[in-house]
Amino acid sequence: MAAGTDSRGQLLHRTAEFAAEHIGGAFAEFPGGHLGTVEHPAAFADRVREVLLG
Repeated sequence: MAAGTDSRGQLLHRTAEFAAEHIGGAFAEFPGGHLGTVEHPAAFADRVREVLLG
């Protein structure tokens, strides 16, 4: 599960974080909000790499 840092405290971010915890899965935050890939492309790509490579 994942959510954008700009949405911390909002319903969908809280839901994703809760669901990941509830099922024992991982939760990752990515730069920005809904358009993080557009607004922060380099930081977003770096974070994707971190998450996928563990």
